[in-house]
Amino acid sequence: MGLVDTYRRILPVPVTSRFATALGTFAANLLWARVFNRPSPRGPLFATWHLTFDCNAFCRFCTTHKLKKTHPESLGLERSLEICDELAAAGTWVVGFTGGEVLMSPKLLPLIRRLKQRGLMVYIVTNGLLLEERAQELIDSGLDYIVVSLDSDRPSEHDQIRQVDGLHDSACRGIERVRALRQGGRPEIKTTTVMTGENVHRLTEILDFLSTRVDKISVQPICWGYKEHPHGRSRESLGGLAPTVDDRQRVEDSIRKASESYPMFRKPYFRLVPDYWFDAESLAARVPCWSPFLRLSITPEGKALHCGTRFPMIGSLQDSSLMTLWNSAEMRSQRETVRCRRNNCICWSQDTSFNILMAELPLANRLPVLNRRPDDAPTISG
Repeated sequence: MGLVDTYRRILPVPVTSRFATALGTFAANLLWARVFNRPSPRGPLFATWHLTFDCNAFCRFCTTHKLKKTHPESLGLERSLEICDELAAAGTWVVGFTGGEVLMSPKLLPLIRRLKQRGLMVYIVTNGLLLEERAQELIDSGLDYIVVSLDSDRPSEHDQIRQVDGLHDSACRGIERVRALRQGGRPEIKTTTVMTGENVHRLTEILDFLSTRVDKISVQPICWGYKEHPHGRSRESLGGLAPTVDDRQRVEDSIRKASESYPMFRKPYFRLVPDYWFDAESLAARVPCWSPFLRLSITPEGKALHCGTRFPMIGSLQDSSLMTLWNSAEMRSQRETVRCRRNNCICWSQDTSFNILMAELPLANRLPVLNRRPDDAPTISG
């Protein structure tokens, strides 16, 4: 499979000049960061920007409100716009804004507009509570994708998970508003459903409901244990949202049933969900991590990291440029740990689907690990 086909499996887009730049970024980071662990001439291919950890929902699986206390929104608009320019200059392809609830951030629209002026692909993730009233300005910004979180076809079930009465209906009205106002099918609307121990048995019914209302549907199994990420609760604190060992057969049957109507469930990412939920340790050696070579996350105060599960921050964009942090000693030390397969950890966010895709590519599996520096590679245990 060629690189163009690879990327089109992730995000089907026309082959534009920015897409060609993205292929160059991908290749440069594979060679310099992954093979040699030397400074790369290109920056992250994907960037996730947590604009705020403030939120108008209180989801049962989320630690956003706790993170708000430790991650103030101290990154100013002027510096944020500069970071947009640095991402563009670094060859970044996709920037996703999330939170918290991104529609509560006054910086969102200016940053979308700046990134779109520079030709990047941009999406937001929202709970949809404010989507109806913000629909037109989001369309006018040039945004490519709006991802709306919807966990059920039943309003009462969704609202109980998200702990906001009327949230399901508000999100659905917002989706309808965007569809009514947009032209040329942009922005595309995508839903993401958090699959839990409580809704997994109705997965097919939920997706049947959503697929008639949006352009694309996606599913993310509930995750836990992230240190610097909204999915930071422990498994024990999730209650019924986290499936128990006795649920394994039910989970496998539900995924198998969903695969009959929705081909995405035939892919390894979903076929391995039962292993993640019930035997995560078995996946650490089977699914190599590509995060430090291709991804960067930005917190509300401008700190940068590639992983919210195990690794520490690599520095602050308040004080350093994007490329300085991307090629910093701390980042290269973390890369050394990952490329030598010493991290011994596993996560299962939607980003992991990219890791699995990479693992399927013959080229990725045959890349050598040269210029090893064992002194810079501490073991990170799961």
